[in-house]
Amino acid sequence: GATGNITASADTGSATLPVNVSLCQTNPATGLCISAIGPSVATTINANATPTFGVFVQGNGTVPFDPAANRIFVRFKDGGAVTRGSTSVAVRTQ
Repeated sequence: GATGNITASADTGSATLPVNVSLCQTNPATGLCISAIGPSVATTINANATPTFGVFVQGNGTVPFDPAANRIFVRFKDGGAVTRGSTSVAVRTQ
């Protein structure tokens, strides 16, 4: 793809879950955060680059096993708020 400004964010979609979700951009070689940890990260992604991100989830109550409904979504939007990519993963507490 072409170089562009992207904002990565993480959320629980339409589900109200007792979790705090944050993320950071990471160094692909070390996994260490290279941006502040927060609800979103604004970055420039160069053409043909493969940036990496760490997602942090802290439970504040019980999240039952329901992978169809209880998910964390990571969204990548451009400067016009158009979604350019997204992914999700099931979440539960133990």
